[in-house]
Amino acid sequence: MFNRKKKYTSSNLQNVKLKCKLGLALSGGGTRGFAHIGVLKAFNEERIGFDCVVGTSIGSLIGSMYCAGVGTEAIMEEARLVSRREIVSRLWLNSDPSNIERIVNRLLVDKTFDELSLPFAAVAVDINSGSEVVLNSGSVAKAVSASCAVPVLFHPVALEGKLLVDGGLLNNMPADVCRTMGADIVIGVDLDHSRGSGARSQKIKDILVATWTITTKSTMYKGQQNSDIIIEPELQEFNRTSLNNIDAMVAEGYRAAKQKMPEIKKLLGLK
Repeated sequence: MFNRKKKYTSSNLQNVKLKCKLGLALSGGGTRGFAHIGVLKAFNEERIGFDCVVGTSIGSLIGSMYCAGVGTEAIMEEARLVSRREIVSRLWLNSDPSNIERIVNRLLVDKTFDELSLPFAAVAVDINSGSEVVLNSGSVAKAVSASCAVPVLFHPVALEGKLLVDGGLLNNMPADVCRTMGADIVIGVDLDHSRGSGARSQKIKDILVATWTITTKSTMYKGQQNSDIIIEPELQEFNRTSLNNIDAMVAEGYRAAKQKMPEIKKLLGLK
């Protein structure tokens, strides 16, 4: 059983030294984001560390834990314990985003951005002004909850005079933010490179999810232009709102990252 009071940290193996600053951009994609864990596991095995991480939606959730020094196995154990009821209401509409905040804080224990081991930012959108907001100060869990607050499915998060919703509305793979944080090379992870394929049924939840994925198809442009290499797990068979098949999604993220590793290592000047 996962011990929620235990302090987990990532491997203490020394990472290889790079001649550049390496950034990681983790995209949104609903519960398919568990694949991000497998991607991080692959980089840990290669002892390739990042100088900054930026995430949108589920990418911000996984990224925040990584930047706090939480190991991939601990993140997986927590993921297996999360129930749908903890995240959303029974009807999947107008759920409280503080649910996400509580889940993050089970591992991060109210950490602020300044207390993280690595520079991290989460991307959200101010629904009042329609502008992108990069969150990199204050409560990490609050920022993650804002970045994950898909409109209609969740209430907006009120923060510093703004009403914030899911960053995927404008920037679903925020590689450009990694650039502004000083990254010379950026690895992007796209959870849904086949997005925009439509709804699986006429149920309102499926229609809302399909509408969202069609919308975010156009918000990938900045991420694609600012990523040197994009890792693309094959996740089409997995439902974006299901908490089943976590291990399979992690395994697919790991496979996709390993497949790109020769190209990544060549770009980084590693053998």
